Amino acid sequence: MSGARAVIKSSTMVQDELEEAIKVSTMALHSTNSEQEAAAQIKQTFEQRTNRTWHCLVGRNFACYVTYESKSFAYFYIGQQGVCLFCTD
Repeated sequence: MSGARAVIKSSTMVQDELEEAIKVSTMALHSTNSEQEAAAQIKQTFEQRTNRTWHCLVGRNFACYVTYESKSFAYFYIGQQGVCLFCTD
């Protein structure tokens, strides 16, 4: 995954927040041993930074259909790993 760039599939986040989501996700995918650990780390990081409730899915093969707050949804790939991050406050 080294050097993998993000491919954004869908997002309603403002550009700065989306870039932060990609940065946090990249670091989590590199520093954890499983998709579940990466999702937990991404979720916790965003909750700490925003004081809002976030949900995160990470994996190679999943589909989702979620309800989310305005400007708080991102779905992107880093290498072969998909990340779906959204807020439900």
